[in-house]
Amino acid sequence: MPEARVGVRMADDRQSVAIEIGPVEGPSAPVALNLEQLTKVITVLGQARMQMLEGQRIEALDGTTVNTINNPMWYVQIAKIDGSLLAFNHPAYGPVAFAIPREDVDRIVGILTNHLALPVCQPDKPS
Repeated sequence: MPEARVGVRMADDRQSVAIEIGPVEGPSAPVALNLEQLTKVITVLGQARMQMLEGQRIEALDGTTVNTINNPMWYVQIAKIDGSLLAFNHPAYGPVAFAIPREDVDRIVGILTNHLALPVCQPDKPS
C-alpha cells in the first residue's frame, strides 16, 4: 500500500475542519466536516480499526504511556453482563463505554479503595 499524506485544518470559527487524505506525491482535495460529521468519521474509523485488530493479540497496558483525559464526565451502571458498564465522554472520540466483568470490577474496586487510603495530594499532572 502506498504511503499516504493526512492533514486536518481547523476553521477559524472552530465550527468545522477540513480533512485532506491523499498519496504523498499526488493530488488530494480537502473535505469540510462539521462536528457531527467528524464524529461519524471518527466512529467509522474506530470500527474499521477494531475489525483490523480482530484475532490479534492485544498487549497489556502495564507500563504503556497513554493519553490521559482529566476529569471526564462519566457514568456507571450495572451491565447486561455480570458486571458493570463504565461510560465517559472522551473529548477526542465522543462517548465511550466499557462492559467490565464482575471479576475485573472487584479488582478495580480494590485498587481504588487502596488509592483512597493514601494521603491526599494534588499532583501537577495525572499519572
